[in-house]
Amino acid sequence: MIAATELALIQVLLDAGEEGVLGYQYHTFGTFPDQFEEYLRTTKNLRVPGVWATFLGIVEGDDDLDDNGFRARSRFALVVAAENLRNEENARHGDGAVPGSYQLMVDAIRLLSRSTLTPELDLVEPVRIRSARPVARTEQMKRQNLSMMAIELELVLPLSVFAEEPVDLRTLHVDWDIPAFGGVAPPLPAANPDAADQIELGDPA
Repeated sequence: MIAATELALIQVLLDAGEEGVLGYQYHTFGTFPDQFEEYLRTTKNLRVPGVWATFLGIVEGDDDLDDNGFRARSRFALVVAAENLRNEENARHGDGAVPGSYQLMVDAIRLLSRSTLTPELDLVEPVRIRSARPVARTEQMKRQNLSMMAIELELVLPLSVFAEEPVDLRTLHVDWDIPAFGGVAPPLPAANPDAADQIELGDPA
């Protein structure tokens, strides 16, 4: 569920870009790299705008002893990046041709605040924006003329409970997304999988 939430946060921005809501599209996206400075150093031609999501932890929660199980009040971060070859100010402000990091930040907040993301996540309440701030510019960010903003979000995830009774499994349906065929991108599973299996289990007796 946590991984699916990271991807769902990104997908909101990707969908808005593809639908023409933003006036620009994100070209680089994913979960936040473990060694970001090294990631920037080895990604010579980083395509912007860029956005990355990461899980920050569970801060508190409660359990009403129902099927929702523990309701985990969780924090996530979304980092957006803009670039401008003119100077650092244009990377923040934009220049009329490409958006700056301020616009990326504000647009992301507008899209995600009050959003329930996807029905599959079954969020207990809509997304809350907790804070937003500039990312301190590292040497590699300066070399690549990047300006980045970090947005902290709060979501309540229902972790559910394990089934008390074993499931009587008689039919198994599996969808396959095959990288060699293309089209394998979040969110998964794809609406139109590359292949599918329908397995009918016989009576073991």
